[in-house]
Amino acid sequence: MEAIRQWFQDWSDACEYAKECAPDFASFPRPVIGEPYTALLAIAAGCFLVWAWNERRIRGSRASATQSPAAANVGADKLNVVLGQMKGEPSPAKKLAA
Repeated sequence: MEAIRQWFQDWSDACEYAKECAPDFASFPRPVIGEPYTALLAIAAGCFLVWAWNERRIRGSRASATQSPAAANVGADKLNVVLGQMKGEPSPAKKLAA
């Protein structure tokens, strides 16, 4: 941890002295794959993480819906009541006309 603090301190001192505040990453290892492929791999990894997180949330919502069938039945009962009200009873005039 001390080495990292020292590196940032050296970078800060050099930044103030040279008036160029871009960090020197020359001491870090270069990517093995190559530049365009590294960026594509990073984008693919980000997309995969978003997809995996989304799938986990979907499974969680499905699991919570199946864990409470009583709540699902209450919703179905309400739906049936509303559908019954929408259908309504045919009027006697329509019954006679048929």
